[in-house]
Amino acid sequence: MFKLRNGLRNGLMLGAAIAAIASTAGTAQAQAKPYNDYNYIGGGISDEGFVVNGKVRVFNAVSVRPAAIVDYDFNDATFLVPVTYDFRPFKVGGSDLLPFAGGGIRVDTENDTNFGVLLTGGADYRFSERWTANGSVNVTFIDDTDIDFTAGVGYTF
Repeated sequence: MFKLRNGLRNGLMLGAAIAAIASTAGTAQAQAKPYNDYNYIGGGISDEGFVVNGKVRVFNAVSVRPAAIVDYDFNDATFLVPVTYDFRPFKVGGSDLLPFAGGGIRVDTENDTNFGVLLTGGADYRFSERWTANGSVNVTFIDDTDIDFTAGVGYTF
């Protein structure tokens, strides 16, 4: 019982610390414009099929980048839901290149539904105010290790 109470207490303390950090991040975000202050929805291709993807900024330097991939025969669908850390952008050709890396889950519907761990890395290239090119490399672990890529263009808002 003592270990359970200590675990509960430690869990509550950890939760309070996370809430304090999140509220501090929100305050800092209001003071300075974040470098990843955009979202997008778009489409593209991958080595597996056609892609519909997007980026949703959660808070400064953290985004969710969901994607749905339908194979070229329209028989199989794959869903990627990574949470990424957005690194500071740098200028390339007068526009921002924003690299990112993160992890999440992959759900594959081939034959039956399979869940797996997803690691991702890539970059967004904002070539105009309303358009962003994006590319990523995805490493997944379901039955074996699989390395895939996606590339696309998204409408930025």
